Amino acid sequence: MIHRPVALAALMAALLAGQPALSDSPKAKAPPPVTSAKKAALPDGVLVLKRATITDPGIIAKGAAMTLLVPDGWQTRGGIETKPDMCSEIFGVNWTATAPDGKSILFIFPTEGWAASNTGLTSDCMAASFQSTGNYLAARIAYMYPGAKITKYTPRDDYSKAAQGYARDTQMMAQQYGFDMQVWADGGEMTFTYTQNGAAMEGLLAASSLFFVSSNYNPMGGPPLQALNANTLGTFGAVAPAGALNLQLAEAVRRSVTPNADWLQALMRIGAQINKDAAQGTEQRAAMIVAGGAAATRSNIEAYRNMTAATAANGMPDPIRTGSGGTVSYSNESTDDRIQRESIEAVRGVETYYDSVGEQTVQLDATYDHAWRVTNNDTYILTNDPNFNPGTYDIQATQMKVVK
Repeated sequence: MIHRPVALAALMAALLAGQPALSDSPKAKAPPPVTSAKKAALPDGVLVLKRATITDPGIIAKGAAMTLLVPDGWQTRGGIETKPDMCSEIFGVNWTATAPDGKSILFIFPTEGWAASNTGLTSDCMAASFQSTGNYLAARIAYMYPGAKITKYTPRDDYSKAAQGYARDTQMMAQQYGFDMQVWADGGEMTFTYTQNGAAMEGLLAASSLFFVSSNYNPMGGPPLQALNANTLGTFGAVAPAGALNLQLAEAVRRSVTPNADWLQALMRIGAQINKDAAQGTEQRAAMIVAGGAAATRSNIEAYRNMTAATAANGMPDPIRTGSGGTVSYSNESTDDRIQRESIEAVRGVETYYDSVGEQTVQLDATYDHAWRVTNNDTYILTNDPNFNPGTYDIQATQMKVVK
């Protein structure tokens, strides 16, 4: 696995008693030194994740662009950057989290756009004819890891769920205006193996993509004039030594990425300034930065903002109503806000919890049934074990409630 979480403090260990050895000397030899206690490892399947920030130096809006959770003890670097072309988004996310051993890495790489045509027209975009995310990922892996061997491709409709709705709306609009255009979206993940400095490695690359193919009558006869334009909407990757790739951990980190509402709002304003006609497309696509991201519609941005605002007044929601099953709800969250939040949760595959220690909400991987907040640092524990008790490992933590 990429990362096996360890206990945050060592358990008390029994002292090793030594029997004095016989000696010709009238004095007995001193007992052997006491060994130090070993840190107790948490069970397999228990993840310890700490909050991190993807920052923007001022490309869109200076400050926090997104937050996410990474394994405790991993080092992060990178953030929002400018892009040399405008073939996909107007910004790039180039970010990594590296394990203490320096060998296991989680990363987001910038989105890309490409184009192909039989019309003779040229484009500033990368010349390529990929019509599926699988074909794109195979080429990207070959570029990033020369000599890599692809082991499996898995389609992931959940990656492109938001984009599929956008594709349907766009195609319907094109048909209303009489354009012959096919628009679709897909997503998936590809695993591979490669060699790095003589060591066997394995990796995962994931993406969601949006495709546009237009077709027009050819006045010269022959096949129709066609043009393909496509781009990735979200990306994610992980590499580790062979046998150590933790796909469960990678998925939990990917799902934890949450955009900052103010940053998204600034991105929408810039998109509108660049091209008013394309503003709606920028608004819809802006938050699909990682595979499975929810579209940055105005209502979704408000939902992100309201999730933060719900914990802003006096540091606590006012009041909290405890529901069945240990859930909580906010009295100041309207029905529309709740529906919108739940829609985002469904798209991203997350569950929203109330963190009573940090007095905030946090969205965590919905495939885990139980979540804990460590008391003395901004760290979360995820597990499916209903009997897990962090106190057994000398960890002070509070179990969090799902927001309903």
